[in-house]
Amino acid sequence: MQIDLTEVPFVDGHMHAPLARRPATADEYAWPWYEGNHDYLEMATELVPHRWGMRQMGAWLGCEPDEAAIVAAIATRDDDAWLAECVRHGTVGGIVVDAGYPPPDVVVPLATLARHVPVAWLVRIEVEAERLAAAATSLDDWLDAVDAASDSGLDAGAAGLKSIVAYRTGLGIGPVERADAEVAFAALRAAVAAGETIRLAAKPLNDLLVLRALAVCRRRDVSLQLHAGYGDRDIDLRLGSPLAFRWALESGAADGVAVVFLHASWPHIRDAAVMAAIHHHLYVDIASCIPPLGHAALVECWREALAVAPLTRIQASSDAAGVFEHVTIGALRARQTLGVALGELVQTGELSRAEAERAGELILAGNARRLYGLG
Repeated sequence: MQIDLTEVPFVDGHMHAPLARRPATADEYAWPWYEGNHDYLEMATELVPHRWGMRQMGAWLGCEPDEAAIVAAIATRDDDAWLAECVRHGTVGGIVVDAGYPPPDVVVPLATLARHVPVAWLVRIEVEAERLAAAATSLDDWLDAVDAASDSGLDAGAAGLKSIVAYRTGLGIGPVERADAEVAFAALRAAVAAGETIRLAAKPLNDLLVLRALAVCRRRDVSLQLHAGYGDRDIDLRLGSPLAFRWALESGAADGVAVVFLHASWPHIRDAAVMAAIHHHLYVDIASCIPPLGHAALVECWREALAVAPLTRIQASSDAAGVFEHVTIGALRARQTLGVALGELVQTGELSRAEAERAGELILAGNARRLYGLG
């Protein structure tokens, strides 16, 4: 049994703006669908979920299900027509965009996307922190400038903040000794002075940034998205479990802030679900396009989340990155796999059909609309 969610709008709770220059070759097209090392890109085409995605694209576009044919078919649409077609084909009711990646000068502007679908966007704090490092004269000056940048983004219409601390130094946020932070900041300033490319990798600084971001979110009554689990090739998965975030929760640092763990925290989906069940302000996001997880893994993610977490604390996303059709494919995949998991709950008598249909509406759209003010 499968619950039919075909007509339920999909509000993408976590994605990235598409590149302004669309992929022009088969390799360029395969890259955004892959989470491995670019040197081993040929592996992307051997992934089962990638092959499924290519078949969906081929059927949609009326072409062969391979990257070169898909690139050629998409090239027949102008940019606006393609965006509109993706929204229509996926019944997309809204998107939540991490505006920190890719850089704004290489992506389709948010205003262009907003002509086709309701858009909420988030400030990525590490991007702001790295940008502001060169002008800061002290640790406090730097932290205050990052807070001001977060506030400025929120004043400009951002719906919340986002942190990638999980794949810098991990989700084990803890109390920071001032002396350690000063030493780390001095090293950061030395790197800036030497003309090095800045990439925040010192735990005291990263932890401080997240703790300050939580304070901004509380004051402004907005959410904080946290990367967790599989989703970036450089993450140490041992440090990316939501369980590692326990100190921030138990200490009160995260009180009153809606915190969203992204990417199903895979393979730590159980950890995310348990945390969402215990802490009323935690959410589980399940991405259905990127990272490339197959049908069985996604169904299991929904099963684990539904078995433990409240229905109002689960959201769906695509984690689209580079091409807008990720949103569409994510919408199709989310409806299919979530429908299977909800159908099982009806068969076992744990949910009525009406309750399962309501759960589908909440997870695919309602929860994200409430979190990010999308109506």
